[in-house]
Amino acid sequence: MRSTFLHIWKTPLLLGALTLFGLLAALLGTGFWHVASWLTLSMPLVAGLWYALKPQAKK
Repeated sequence: MRSTFLHIWKTPLLLGALTLFGLLAALLGTGFWHVASWLTLSMPLVAGLWYALKPQAKK
């Protein structure tokens, strides 16, 4: 039996961790860290756009 908690919260926790890493990388580093920051901070935006533009099943 799958854990219901992980089934529901896996993606939000991953996006939150990526966002936290991106914010810390932008504050604490330069050069490569800024690139890493841009990439990780764009992931929640990409996920939201993917979900918003995904065709919905008709009910």
